[in-house]
Amino acid sequence: MNLLGCTAASLARAGADIVAPSDMMDGRVAAIRTALDKAAQHNTPILSYASKFASAFYGPFREAADSAPQFGDRKTYQMDGATSAKPCAKSTSTSMKAPT
Repeated sequence: MNLLGCTAASLARAGADIVAPSDMMDGRVAAIRTALDKAAQHNTPILSYASKFASAFYGPFREAADSAPQFGDRKTYQMDGATSAKPCAKSTSTSMKAPT
């Protein structure tokens, strides 16, 4: 997690307006926030990935990384981004829930 924090701080110092880790595993957000604060990047926000959207946008990346689904698709756990009201409502309700 040290490398993750160092990378986030480096990106913030280089001018990134926001950092957005691709996952929110336990301890990672705290490690990023600590590193940003130590680098005097107190105003750099961390974008939450509270919602995942089913989209063709990532198709070229998945193909280049050879990480396309081997079967089925990701629509069973990702929201349809074409319906703008539902994802926004779901994201808000998910991010407002207290951790258990």
